[in-house]
Amino acid sequence: MDATALAGHPDAVSRHDALQYHDDDQLLDAVVPYLREGVSAEDSVVLICRPDNAARLRAALGEHQVTELRREDVYGGTVAALTAYRELAERQRQRGTGRIRVVTEIDFGPRPSGQWEWARFDAALGQALADYPVWNLCLYDRRRVPPEILRAGESSHSHLLAGGGRVPSAGYLDAATLLGDASMRWRDPLEDGPARLDVDAPRDLAALRAAVEQVLLGDGVSAYAVQGFVLAVSEVATNAILHGAPPVRVRLWSDGKRALCSVSDGGHCFSAYSGYVPTDRAVGSGGMGLWLARQMSDDLTVDATPDGCTVRLGLNA
Repeated sequence: MDATALAGHPDAVSRHDALQYHDDDQLLDAVVPYLREGVSAEDSVVLICRPDNAARLRAALGEHQVTELRREDVYGGTVAALTAYRELAERQRQRGTGRIRVVTEIDFGPRPSGQWEWARFDAALGQALADYPVWNLCLYDRRRVPPEILRAGESSHSHLLAGGGRVPSAGYLDAATLLGDASMRWRDPLEDGPARLDVDAPRDLAALRAAVEQVLLGDGVSAYAVQGFVLAVSEVATNAILHGAPPVRVRLWSDGKRALCSVSDGGHCFSAYSGYVPTDRAVGSGGMGLWLARQMSDDLTVDATPDGCTVRLGLNA
């Protein structure tokens, strides 16, 4: 039986829920029954939590068998994390197991740009796993997670664990809609200042790459980080030139601690979900640019406007 067939079964349909908890007791009261139910149903149970929370949940479950994955091994980046999830689901499917219950807790980090990038990841996660029998429960610690990210979490999950039960989230939006919503994009203050580089109608991509590299290296950004970011900018600019419409414009801001590059064109915008998972095309046949760019930048947003499409790529030095 393939993953799509399993996902269509009423007992195996995917879920993407969230729990916003304010103390350890609330965490255990909500999550332990959920996990015990999974063990009783012979589901595969996986923890991808903070070490302290994973220890609490393992102790509460006693001898029940669960799999624990280290957060840092899964959450190396948004695209890497989605790939890790899908590989986990595929491994379980090949072993003949049915449903997988995952309890996970994202480390949103201290930077607003990173917090919003992971918030967008959580919105993409439900769609990325839609064809797999995965019940994913995302934990949000109200003591650690900023209020705006808590609100984003309510919008990215169809159901919340609240009041001792599972209830529909009043603010829920489907992933494609939510990822394209302006509320999911952090306004980078770099963009309020003058651009260090401003190129209208770029035609020579080699010259564009060299110019971006020169600015960033001159600002003291590491050569390793610059190399990947320059390739990401090049991939997005290539997309705009080949598949967008005039006017194409590339702008770069940098203060030595962070860089931001916007690539805009006047064509129809693609889905803001694009690039989170690879296409089914053969390698070398195209369609992989945004997927690669997401891995070579620290954050990436797609903004459809009345005038066209703008992709913003961020790099933290």
